[in-house]
Amino acid sequence: MKKFLMASTAVFALAIAAPAFAAGSSGGSNDDAATITQTGETSSSAVQHQPGGGDGNVATITQTGGALDSATQEQWRNNNGVDFAITSHETITQTNNLHATASQEDNGNGGDVQQATQNRNANVSSSQTINEPFGTANHQTSTQGDGSFSNANVSSSVTQEIGTNPTSTTANDNNNVQSATQLGQLGSTISQLISGGSHDTQTASEDPGANNNINQTSFGSNEQETASIANGSNNNVTQLQNAGSHNESETASVTGGNNNTVNQLQDNGSNANTELATITGSFGQAFQYQGAGVNGNTETISQSGLGNLAGQGQGDNGNVATITQTGGFGNSAIQNQGLLSTQTGFMSVSGGNVVRHP
Repeated sequence: MKKFLMASTAVFALAIAAPAFAAGSSGGSNDDAATITQTGETSSSAVQHQPGGGDGNVATITQTGGALDSATQEQWRNNNGVDFAITSHETITQTNNLHATASQEDNGNGGDVQQATQNRNANVSSSQTINEPFGTANHQTSTQGDGSFSNANVSSSVTQEIGTNPTSTTANDNNNVQSATQLGQLGSTISQLISGGSHDTQTASEDPGANNNINQTSFGSNEQETASIANGSNNNVTQLQNAGSHNESETASVTGGNNNTVNQLQDNGSNANTELATITGSFGQAFQYQGAGVNGNTETISQSGLGNLAGQGQGDNGNVATITQTGGFGNSAIQNQGLLSTQTGFMSVSGGNVVRHP
């Protein structure tokens, strides 16, 4: 077991390797290693805590030229006999930061990897949590800057979470991947959550842009959610795959436009459905919904032009809905399959906006 610490002009820096706890835990030849390097920091704090019984755990924190930075990593909290990491490693790198905070927590039992990189940032925060005692091959990656808007992505925040409370006895996470990238954005937020699923993939990416918002949530298994915003300003993408949904895909792409909104939802117990929305114009809205328990449906929306509205709702099985809006201004297209106006997911236009029945 090895551990070492380096600190320069740091107010508080801590690295700990805890002894083995649970029966059956293995201490490999590459057991715990912790490294902290801080240069030119003011009032910064770096904290690392690792299990002693892990195999190949590595935690590294590097902070350069920042002020009031804080980086916290933890791989073991001694909550129960299986609450320890095996092959995990966590890496935080912050460069030229002001008020930047990166916090990572593992508690997984598998090949978990978390890595956060923040470059030339101001008032940014990245938090990643795996919190899963029975997790397998999970990894999360978060990158912010530099795109760049004056070499700073201001007030940006990335939050990623996989799994449930580490004391849970029914937790089940496998092969999950979450990746978030923000480059040159201003005031953007990416939030991704996978809880209790397996074989899930979520990817969110923002090219320069400003005030962008991506929110992805998955509770099922074998789902895939992909959101990408390139350039543009004030765009919003929300994707949700509800509890029990599986073998599904949601993809949203907003390129070059401003003030667009994409909202996609695949409800409880839905199966093998696909939602795809592509917007290249501005002031557009694309809403898609596939109901509880439905399967084998496809929804596609493609928009260009200005102020176009599109809504698609599916309440039964094996349907295909396609909306293409090319150019033009203020056009509306609504499609409902197997949904009555009083049912959840029914689409309509009201007050110049797409409205989904609650």
